[in-house]
Amino acid sequence: MTKNLRCRDIERLLLDGEDQAFSAGDRSLVEEHLRGCAGCRGFAADRALVRGELAGIRWPAPPDELVLRTRRLLRESGAAAPAAVPAWVLVALAAVTVITSLWLAAWLPDITPGMNLADLPFGAWAAVFIIVQNALILFCAPVVLRTARLRRDEPERAR
Repeated sequence: MTKNLRCRDIERLLLDGEDQAFSAGDRSLVEEHLRGCAGCRGFAADRALVRGELAGIRWPAPPDELVLRTRRLLRESGAAAPAAVPAWVLVALAAVTVITSLWLAAWLPDITPGMNLADLPFGAWAAVFIIVQNALILFCAPVVLRTARLRRDEPERAR
């Protein structure tokens, strides 16, 4: 029994296959799909052309002094690895999201297609506001925490 994959799945497998070897099962799925799909054959050919062209480029080596200086600066700044978001922040954000989702479930049925925005009940407006607020928090929290950490560490770096 063969697994039918969409072109998007085959393209993802082809891209992943550029970095690591295909498993035997993936290779047979890709080959089977490529036999019947001209679009994916073209995609594979284009990717092979790009890889071939990039392989022929001679990349200049940076000067040794620049490499040594960059490594020294990275070591001195402590920037070896990006700081991870604390687990408690992720748990708190997930809890707020779940609680808000449960509360919002009662209000969202009031929103119907074609409804005039002025006719939305207060609860529906609050629901939309909280959804947007949570989305902003989830996407911005790591940036804010990283910025706060950098500011906190600046006096130590200046010494």
